[in-house]
Amino acid sequence: MRRPAKPDKAMGAAYRRIVQSRECLRVGDDCPDAGVAKPKYLQERSRRRERSRQRVEAVALKLFMQRGFTEVTVEDVCAEAGIATATFYRYFGSKEDAFFGYESVFLEQVARCADRIDIAEPPARQVLHVVEGFAEFLETQRESLAQRDGMVRSVPALWARTLATQRQWEATLAASLATLRGRDEPIEDDELDASLCLVVLRGALRAWRADPGEPLAHAAAGVLARLGDRMCEA
Repeated sequence: MRRPAKPDKAMGAAYRRIVQSRECLRVGDDCPDAGVAKPKYLQERSRRRERSRQRVEAVALKLFMQRGFTEVTVEDVCAEAGIATATFYRYFGSKEDAFFGYESVFLEQVARCADRIDIAEPPARQVLHVVEGFAEFLETQRESLAQRDGMVRSVPALWARTLATQRQWEATLAASLATLRGRDEPIEDDELDASLCLVVLRGALRAWRADPGEPLAHAAAGVLARLGDRMCEA
């Protein structure tokens, strides 16, 4: 019997950081103890910082759309946002990080979607519920997705990082599924289910772009059904 493949160490480390951040989100940034409530003034300061970060990200995306990603500098973003360069680097390590500001939110959301599944259901139903849950979340990100979509394929560095982000998304989901199924580490079944979720979402996004009027969750369910039919034909 073949031993299950172990998850990539870097991806495992990334997932542990996500789990840690999920605990800290309950009480605020950099919490030393998840059981200690953060003072209200610190919570408000964290919220103000996040609103400011989101505003800078929105300004950066607008400039990227107007001028092209490669033509915009960090200084351009700062000038448009009315902030100091040091403030920008407090939020983002680079302009690429501003473009991919959604990464942590997406990883957090896919873990939440996995948390909601019923492990008593067949794996195929679990996959469907994860896909539908994440698709509903993506519906709320329609404008942001549209802004980034065109730029990604035209800039090699953005495309490469997008693929890396998708791999991290898979690893996060596989680790979440393993935990829910009572395992310390993902096995091949968990990794396969995570990969299937990503494939279905990719197909659903293509269908969604062709027909934006259809809810993405419906498109995802349709892709999964067609995939099942094709497998039955094999």
